[in-house]
Amino acid sequence: MNRQNPYTQRAIERAIRAARAAGLYVVGVQADGTVLTQENPPQPGQTALTAKPGLRDAREKLGVH
Repeated sequence: MNRQNPYTQRAIERAIRAARAAGLYVVGVQADGTVLTQENPPQPGQTALTAKPGLRDAREKLGVH
């Protein structure tokens, strides 16, 4: 029995997070769940699906203010 497992929203979110962690910019997602990326920042007039990740202070994560 060959069962197809369509991509879920969580699988696509994981792929987007992985691409961003690798320093790539996500520019689109195809219907089959393929995440489209590019290495360089988007050109003026071209929009990316994900913004450049903001820097976070380690104290914020630890709950120390």
